[in-house]
Amino acid sequence: MDRNKEILKFCPNFYKIIDFTPYEDDKISDKLIKLYQKYIFKIDVNNPEDVESVKRLDKVISKYIDDYMFRKEMQKQILTIKVQRDAKDLLKEIIKSILKIFDNYEEYTTRVIYISRWI
Repeated sequence: MDRNKEILKFCPNFYKIIDFTPYEDDKISDKLIKLYQKYIFKIDVNNPEDVESVKRLDKVISKYIDDYMFRKEMQKQILTIKVQRDAKDLLKEIIKSILKIFDNYEEYTTRVIYISRWI
């Protein structure tokens, strides 16, 4: 099987993400989509850690496209990403930071709902 087709099996939102057209002055969305494309086609399909990160990245970028509040938060947080100078794989470090931003967003925006019992 072709390597790219095999990678696309892990990315159900690929075409939705690629077809997304951001606003003219939105440079961050354009760069984020290019990072997504570059990263998913660079991974090793035999490495389960890479496959899992691609699945998560696909979910995160899809959420970025669908959720306006998350998009604004991501655009604000992505400007603060810092990568160490001695990083071996710069792209992988940036993707890890993006996934961390998503995890923080999910953690702080998800409300805990308690079910009360009436006596």
